[in-house]
Amino acid sequence: MATLSEYFSRLEEHAFIGKAFLTIFAIMLIREYLSSLLMLLFILFPVLFLIYIRLQAAALDMRPTDLLAQHITFMPVMHTDKELLRKETPYVTYGIVLLNVVIYYLLEVGFDNLEFIEKNLLFLPLEPNAWNIPASLFSSMFLHASSSHLWGNMLFLWAIGSVVERRIGPQRFGILYLVTGLFGSLAYVLVEFLANGTAGHALGASGAISGIMGIFAVRCYFKSMVFPLPVLGIFSLIFPISLKVRLNSLVIIGLFFLADLSGGIGQLAGTNSSMIGHWAHLGGMISGMIIAGFLKLGKDAVEERHLEAGVQASHAKTGYAGGEKSIALVLQNSPDNPDALLAMARLKSKFTPTDEGREYYAKAIATLLRSRQQEAADAFKEYYQKYLKGLDPALLLTLAGILQRRQDLNAASRCLEMAAGDPDASPQIRERALLQNAILLNRMGLEEATSAAYQTYLREFPHGDSAAKARMYLGLPEPEMQPHTAPPSPPAAPRQTTDPTKQCPACREVMVKRTATNGEHAGKQFWVCKGYPASCKTVEAVG
Repeated sequence: MATLSEYFSRLEEHAFIGKAFLTIFAIMLIREYLSSLLMLLFILFPVLFLIYIRLQAAALDMRPTDLLAQHITFMPVMHTDKELLRKETPYVTYGIVLLNVVIYYLLEVGFDNLEFIEKNLLFLPLEPNAWNIPASLFSSMFLHASSSHLWGNMLFLWAIGSVVERRIGPQRFGILYLVTGLFGSLAYVLVEFLANGTAGHALGASGAISGIMGIFAVRCYFKSMVFPLPVLGIFSLIFPISLKVRLNSLVIIGLFFLADLSGGIGQLAGTNSSMIGHWAHLGGMISGMIIAGFLKLGKDAVEERHLEAGVQASHAKTGYAGGEKSIALVLQNSPDNPDALLAMARLKSKFTPTDEGREYYAKAIATLLRSRQQEAADAFKEYYQKYLKGLDPALLLTLAGILQRRQDLNAASRCLEMAAGDPDASPQIRERALLQNAILLNRMGLEEATSAAYQTYLREFPHGDSAAKARMYLGLPEPEMQPHTAPPSPPAAPRQTTDPTKQCPACREVMVKRTATNGEHAGKQFWVCKGYPASCKTVEAVG
C-alpha cells in the first residue's frame, strides 16, 4: 500500500483521474442495487436537507437563510463552477446557439416542406445524390426534431462550449465543432449499416456537442460542474429550487458516455427502441477526445489545474499547504504567467511580508501591465497595503496614469511620490514624477502640497520644460535671460537695460528690478539677482 501511495504522490494526475472513475463506479453501483433507497431519499430529501442547513448554520454562527442561499440555485441547468479564466465572450458558441434557434423557428413558421428536408438535409438523405450527401453532413447538425430537442442541446452547448472556446480559441473551436459533428454522423451511419444493413438517417447538434464534450474531458477534466438536484423533491415541479451539487466534470461526462454506450448496445440488441442517436454521441465524443489528445490539450489542462489549485489556496485561510507546490509547477513551465506570479506573491505574503513575496508581486504587476492594466493597479494596491514600499520608478509612473484614469487620485499621487523619491530613478523619470504629482495635487485642491511640489520641481529642475509653469503658479518672476554670443557676422550688439540696479547682498552680483505678471504677487515689483536661478536665488520685494 505504501508503494501505491508513493506512485500516486508522484503522478497526481493519475490519482485525480482514478478518483473520478471510482466515483463513476460507485454511482453506477448505487443506481443498480440501491434504486429503491434512492427513491426514498428523494422523497425525504427536503426535510433532511433543511435539518442539515439548520445544524450547519448554528455551528458556523450564520443565519440559516444566508447558508441556504449558498447551496441552492434557481437555474435548473448544469454549468461549470468557479471559472477563473478571463471572461472573454465566446462569440462562436453564442453564434451557433443563435443559428440553431433561428433555423428551427424559421422552419417552424415559414417552411412546411418536410419532404424536402427528409430527402436532402438529413444525413443520410432519403434520396442521396452528389450534392446533398456532402451538404447534409453539415445541414443535419443545425436541424432539430422538436423544441425540447433543440433547447436540450443548446443549453448543454452553452454550458460546455463557452468553457472550451475560451481555452482553445474561437477559430479552432468552430472548426472542431464541425469536424467532431461530422465524425458523429459518420459513426451513426456506419454502425447502423454494419449492425442492421440499413442506411441511417439522423439530425441534430448532439453529435457535435458530444464532440465538444470529448474535448472538454481532456482539456477541462479538472473542472467542477454544478449539477442542479431538486431540493424539494416532487414539489420541485411547482417550485424550481435546486441544490447545487458539485461534481467533477469527468464524472459527469463519464456517466453520459456510459449511458450512451448502454443505450447504443440496447439499440443493437433490440432492447432499446428510443430514437436517440447514441452512436452519433459516442462517435462525436470519442473523436473529440482523440483530437484533443493529438493537439496536446491535456498538457494545458494539467497546468491550469495546478494554477486553479494554487489560486484557490492563495485566497484560503486554511488548507493551502499544497498551493505553493502547484504554483511552482506552473511557473516552471510558464515563468511569466501573471496569475501564477500573483498567487505565489500572496502565498509568500500570507502571514508577513517577505522579500520573496515582494519580488513576486513586482513580477506579477509588471506582467499584468502588458495586457491587464486594471488588474495590475488592483495588485499594486494590494501589494502596497502589505509592504508600504514602492516598485521600479518606471512601473510606478505607468500605474499612476492608470489610477488617475479611474479617479483613484490618492493612490496615483502616492505612486508619483515614490517614483520621484527613488534614488535610482533617472532624471527624466524624476522630473516627470515631480511635475505630474504637482499637477495632480492641484487637481485635488491641495494648495499647500501643490506649492511644495512645484518648489521641489524648481529646486531640482530650474531649467526644466515646465519650469515656467511652476514659477507662474508660485507667482515668481521669470529669470533674466543670459546674454548669448551672436554669430561672428554680423556681430550682435550687447543687450542693454535701463532698469535701476543694486548690489545683491548674497553674491555681490547686480540685482535688477522686475514686475511679477502672474500669481498672487502679480503687479508687484521685486529685486532679482542677475544670477537667478542658476547660481543665486535671492529675490527681494521693492519697498
